[in-house]
Amino acid sequence: MSSRRAGSTAREPYLSQPAEAFPTRGSVPGIDVLLTKTRAARTTGLPKEGPRRRLAGVALVTALTALTASCGSSGHNGSTTTSAPTTTGSPTTTKPTTTTTTTAPVTQAHGPETVLSPIGLNVRAGPSKSAKVIGSAAQGTVLQLLGHTSQHGGWYKVQGASVTGWISANPAYSAHGPFGSYTSTAFSVLYPAGWTATGSPRSGVTFRSPSPTEKVVITTAANIAKLPPVSHGVGISQSSSRIFVACGVTGYFVTYTTSAPNRFLAGIPLLLDAHHALGLRATFTSLSQLRTLLDFVNSLSFPVAQCIGGPPTTTTVAHGKVAHGKVAHGKGPGTTSTRV
Repeated sequence: MSSRRAGSTAREPYLSQPAEAFPTRGSVPGIDVLLTKTRAARTTGLPKEGPRRRLAGVALVTALTALTASCGSSGHNGSTTTSAPTTTGSPTTTKPTTTTTTTAPVTQAHGPETVLSPIGLNVRAGPSKSAKVIGSAAQGTVLQLLGHTSQHGGWYKVQGASVTGWISANPAYSAHGPFGSYTSTAFSVLYPAGWTATGSPRSGVTFRSPSPTEKVVITTAANIAKLPPVSHGVGISQSSSRIFVACGVTGYFVTYTTSAPNRFLAGIPLLLDAHHALGLRATFTSLSQLRTLLDFVNSLSFPVAQCIGGPPTTTTVAHGKVAHGKVAHGKGPGTTSTRV
């Protein structure tokens, strides 16, 4: 390494910064360093710092700063202090996620339940359409009720001959109590146990309850105009009307009041195809007995293309006159060929 000639006035590039700009006491974070400014040296009579002494001071500061960074919080005893970390903002708390499942209670139920749906019902492992199918019950099968829950639209827990499970509690698919069965080439239907069936489809099959004033008559004809009318006589007026789908065929279910006490009428005409029609007429003593007539319609099936075997549905419509014979036919809303 060559030495500088005496008397040279050339400034070294790395010392072009004024001495006042070098760090002084406390100007380096985390370290306590004493460097005397050049001006202070002049006023106190201390020897003036030369360029190489300044360079040595810069090197010392740099080395001490690196040493402080490498030591950090190593536990070395000295003048180095480490500040505790500062947390800004509000503390964050995490609450555990809780999932609450509300399940309707299961109440006890007893007695026989008869399947009305022409295509039968699925028996499931739980009270839901998503539960596994563990069996099936054909139309007319009598199941024993064990329980009932209102969840998922309502379900019955039932026991059959070989399986225990759940069936839909929709009254369009099953009904309380035992039923008899009527079958002919024109139609098939279930009727309550204890009722009698007489007559023929052309003249009218009469299903009569133990009470002589309650009956249901089912008649077939070539078209709706040839079916016997439901309402006739003085003092009879229509009280309600609803769209009803029986085995894939849509008709109007109409009820009537009469001037006679405790006497009501109801009926539903169905146009099966261009050459077949079927009508139900009922006489009963209380509006609560409409449920019995609906059981007839819900179990009704006939051997024509429109009858897809699906359980029927009803839709209430505004009260008003329904012209005789003005009935839609074909696949109705809500019908299905798949067991529930």
